[in-house]
Amino acid sequence: MILIDAMFINKGGGAVLLEYLIECILSHPKKDQFFFLLDSRFDRPQALVSNYVVVQNSLSERIRFYKYNKQNYTRVFCFANTPPPVKLKVPVYTYFHNQKLLAAPQQKFKRNFFSVYLKYLAVKLYNKNTDYYLIQTPHMAEEMVASGLRDKAHCIILPFFDDRKYLEGHMPFSQRSKDEFVFISNPSPQKNYPTLLDAWEYLLEQGYKPMLHVTIDDTAPQLLQRMESLVDKGARIRNHVYLDPRELYFKCPYLIFPSVMESFGLPLIEAVDSGMKVLASDMEYVYDVIVPSATFEPMNKVSVAEAVIKALGSELPFPKLVTKNESDRLLKLLTA
Repeated sequence: MILIDAMFINKGGGAVLLEYLIECILSHPKKDQFFFLLDSRFDRPQALVSNYVVVQNSLSERIRFYKYNKQNYTRVFCFANTPPPVKLKVPVYTYFHNQKLLAAPQQKFKRNFFSVYLKYLAVKLYNKNTDYYLIQTPHMAEEMVASGLRDKAHCIILPFFDDRKYLEGHMPFSQRSKDEFVFISNPSPQKNYPTLLDAWEYLLEQGYKPMLHVTIDDTAPQLLQRMESLVDKGARIRNHVYLDPRELYFKCPYLIFPSVMESFGLPLIEAVDSGMKVLASDMEYVYDVIVPSATFEPMNKVSVAEAVIKALGSELPFPKLVTKNESDRLLKLLTA
């Protein structure tokens, strides 16, 4: 039996990838050989009707599970960055998809990073319990090696994502409105919303009023106040709080992506598949997955605004995808 340990995955990009992984496994000839350990906060797909257990998202519950079940599995795949809490006598792979964890030691005294630092310490404590780390991009492999967790020989670059979800049903680019920009993301600090809002204020001062679609929830009251202030001044900003990305990706022309830290940048891929043009931070994680339509300095409001003005006044090229979905290779690795 192959264990898919998805403890600590409950929402966001990790949950999207987990749902896709479950879908791939359930259509695989060896699907009955898999068993899933799921976080109680994760909304289990209805198709998953057997071969799983749901436990509370705590380290003690995870330790208890492994203590009583470690003899049941021939291979283990940990999906949430953290290796097993015990040493096993079978091949163990850990999917690492959170660059913020690797940055935590240098940021540990910052309020927003302390809880992340504690999670990093758990990864480091159990580091010896995994044989390989699987990561999505070359830059993540470099970050992993630099962190000292693993050498390059034990980091396997293996991206996977749903490459069908956004390919059909979107509006032709020529029929989309000409001045709408989308950034669908939670308001975590690394997403860089403050600079984006500063850029929209700068654009307003220069006489430009493009529409900006965002998803800022009530965990970021200062950003909400800032956004409301800009709207009162005349800026066109609409906060959707939460929505299915396809609702905007399929009809708006531009994705604007000011994030300063990403393990993979899945929205960049989704935007390309949706027929959008992409304005993105001039950072390595971007070039690992796409060739963008235009780039900007992510911490410079003027640079961000100038990229927007360029999009409004000229014909930008369409972005190109440079990564590919390797879910078949992942399943082959797990079922070998």
